[in-house]
Amino acid sequence: MLNGIGSSVLRNLIASNAVVTPSINNKNAQSALTAEASTKVTFSEASDEIAAIYKIEPAKVQSSGDISSKLQAQLNGAANSGGVAMNGLGSTLLSNLVSQRGDVTLSVPASAAVSGAQSSSQSALAMTITTQSGVQVSLQMTRQQDGMVVELKTSGGQLSNDEAMAIGQLSAGLQKTLDGLDGSSTKLDISDLMKFGSSQLKSVDLKTDLRNGDKVTQSLNLHADDQERWLGFHNGDVSIKLDTDVSKLTQAGSAAQQQAALDQWSSKFDQAAARGHGNRDMLDLFKDSFRALNTTDGKASESINTQRVKSIDANAAKNGAISGLADFSASYQQTPVSGNPYKPEEEDTFSLNVAQKTTSQQHGDTQELSQQTLFKLKASFHTALDSASAAKLTEQKSSQNYKYHVIDDEERSQTAVTQNKKGELTAHYSQQLTQNETVQTYQLAKLVDSVQIPHSAKNESTRSFAAALFDPEVNN
Repeated sequence: MLNGIGSSVLRNLIASNAVVTPSINNKNAQSALTAEASTKVTFSEASDEIAAIYKIEPAKVQSSGDISSKLQAQLNGAANSGGVAMNGLGSTLLSNLVSQRGDVTLSVPASAAVSGAQSSSQSALAMTITTQSGVQVSLQMTRQQDGMVVELKTSGGQLSNDEAMAIGQLSAGLQKTLDGLDGSSTKLDISDLMKFGSSQLKSVDLKTDLRNGDKVTQSLNLHADDQERWLGFHNGDVSIKLDTDVSKLTQAGSAAQQQAALDQWSSKFDQAAARGHGNRDMLDLFKDSFRALNTTDGKASESINTQRVKSIDANAAKNGAISGLADFSASYQQTPVSGNPYKPEEEDTFSLNVAQKTTSQQHGDTQELSQQTLFKLKASFHTALDSASAAKLTEQKSSQNYKYHVIDDEERSQTAVTQNKKGELTAHYSQQLTQNETVQTYQLAKLVDSVQIPHSAKNESTRSFAAALFDPEVNN
């Protein structure tokens, strides 16, 4: 769908909601592409780190060292706060590493930590930052019925000044993420955490968990390193999994090209929400995290030695023959809702599954690349008989006048790029959209009509590009 975004043909197809399918001559690749996020993507409650934090008994933990009056006030405020942000304590401890390298343990007993409705609320946070030299900084925070504990520990060596500075610079990004999770309208603002300085830091892991009694009400599992990024999130309304492969960034385009591609994906998500009656607020969580994970520092715009052929992925990305994004897989699923009390089996649902996969190979002086995308929408919802609004359904038979819609759409694309020894590119685009909608009409709970509305569209085009383009200011 978004392959070859430099092509006006595809831009027009996207605008018209037409979509792409793998070309017929690559059936094996077509069957291999799925839109299921990596099995590495789990939720925080499934992790050993969160389980270990909940085993901490705050009543048995003592604070270490002297605590400044400013930190004590922040600690007291955190003890009586809800959510996972804990009054910015974690952010404060990370930023303090610039001047204070020692381990820190902070504890507040239950008498101050538990009040009113918060008595059944529990939260846990585990953050691990690993430096390029192998030093690990771990932050653990938990608020439980018998108190609250915050621990910051360093292992595997001593932090250098530059490493401490790089970790301190993550403090604002951590706080922005946690504040978003605790806000009245939940946000997934992880963009600043994805910008950590890779010259000093190797990886960042963040897990948060919020519970009411034994019930998990919110879960975040985030990982980023120089090979892969992933995110798992769920609450009572939605479940999100994303996985981005950043191990081969030569296919990643410039910042402007990536943002243009991500804008197109965002538009596509909005179109799907309109068609499938998705929850716009929850979809914003997905869109924000999708953009953050897929915004990378690409290498396609770097200058090259004109005496050798440029790698096909970088050349194709720079020319706009492919999307300019790293490969990814993502899934979004809203919690099903029984939208009809009279027939609870008729659920309102909405889910998206998307993926991009790129492969390349070389035959003599010729290089070949294939980039596929997949976009799947499944949804079901109720509308009134005379409008597109939601039906007002109750347990009474007299209210059972409505339409029940079931949507199953799939969009596929493939871009097949060939590059000769001169660096000249030829790109073939194949596209296909398949849409299926079933509309059942009920009057006084009786099925009076059932209509299937299929739609499909195909398109193929070919475009040639000149030899590798260069940036005049850097080309020698």
